[in-house]
Amino acid sequence: MLEQLNARADAIGRRAAGAAATRLGEQVREAVPGVSVSVDGTRVTVSGRRLWRRWLADPGLRWLGGLLR
Repeated sequence: MLEQLNARADAIGRRAAGAAATRLGEQVREAVPGVSVSVDGTRVTVSGRRLWRRWLADPGLRWLGGLLR
């Protein structure tokens, strides 16, 4: 009984994490021009030229989780 409940909770959590990653990818594409965003399951990868320099200058890039609000 408890194993079924844990399995169900894990499945719900995986779906929610995937949905959040997809939303974050979309928000980053809209908010940060000139970068490439790829979403793979629950992983969001942001890449682009001079991204490190932009990351230092732009607080929006440092706090991507704020785009999920």
